[in-house]
Amino acid sequence: MGLSAYGKPKYYDLICDKLIDIKSDGSIHLNMEYFAFTYDKVMTNQNFSELFGIPPRKEDSKAEQIHYDIAASVQLVLEDILLKMADHVYKKTGMKNLCFGGGVALNGVANNRILNDGPFENLHIPPSPGDGGSAVGCAQYSYFCYTKNKREIMPNAERIKNNIYVGPSYSNDEIKLFLDKNAIQYKFLETNSLLETTAKLISEQNVVGWFQGKMEWGPRALGNRSILADPRMKEMKDILNEKIKHRESFRPFAPSILEEFTSDYFEFASGRFSEILPYMLLVARVKKPDKIPAVTHVDGTGRLQTVSRNINPLYYDLINKFFKITNVPVVVNTSMNVRGEPIVNTPQHALNMLTKTDMDYLVIGNYIIQRQD
Repeated sequence: MGLSAYGKPKYYDLICDKLIDIKSDGSIHLNMEYFAFTYDKVMTNQNFSELFGIPPRKEDSKAEQIHYDIAASVQLVLEDILLKMADHVYKKTGMKNLCFGGGVALNGVANNRILNDGPFENLHIPPSPGDGGSAVGCAQYSYFCYTKNKREIMPNAERIKNNIYVGPSYSNDEIKLFLDKNAIQYKFLETNSLLETTAKLISEQNVVGWFQGKMEWGPRALGNRSILADPRMKEMKDILNEKIKHRESFRPFAPSILEEFTSDYFEFASGRFSEILPYMLLVARVKKPDKIPAVTHVDGTGRLQTVSRNINPLYYDLINKFFKITNVPVVVNTSMNVRGEPIVNTPQHALNMLTKTDMDYLVIGNYIIQRQD
């Protein structure tokens, strides 16, 4: 998804002609002469490489223009498949609301196409639509449908939206015990002072780890296990990719924005997409790229997360403090992990991030820890 923005879909026809047969209802059939995932630990085989005239790209090797163009082509094919599926479902059901799951539902560019070009009025995607969320959904289906347990359906949209932060949490007492045991230097601040200090640090271009409350459910850090930075600094994207995340330079970062300012900074029909915006599942065009260049991708878009006081009051108040300092109601938000590792879960994991990356500060509970060089 991120790579595709750098390329052109010049291989669209080749992919549709040689690699995949797409039916009118969106069902597909892969030409397995070009794929190896059924018998090997890689996705494609030599035939695939010969089709595009390039060898398989090795890990950490530089991406070339042909890689960008292949990515753009695959992305467009995917979007067209999903739109065909959506049209088919709509014709079959006549319903105006679509619930969408599976790992592909994390593709915010495709989600935007479904909303803009598809027949449905509303789109709901759970915060963890991939294999983890699907497994829980299967268990629930079995519990209610096969064992015939009674299901109480409560028409409470806010309760559904709040069903994000359900992981482990650590009290200030537990955090202090851990820090003292490991002889970590720290400063304790009351909540308001903590928010003001952290917002000021971010506004001064410091990279801050933000470890608060219950861990998020799903693959996105949504303000409780996050790395935060200043979106006004164009170079911040490269700093985060190279020195913090240790990942490819083409990968963009997400903006977390106070929900009441969403329409001021992003282009889409106001209010229509509110259900999935808090989960960082939609890519939209940035209206003010000069104000938030660190979260504006090369194609002028951003994969945004709206933040409300109802869902995450502490994170909302932090961004609001940053807004009062900078007049920008947005911070850079990326998950607190390095490439190839899961999002941090415990205080020890968070401390490891501070010591093995160039992150400047870690704010964990009401404690601030500064990186010691």
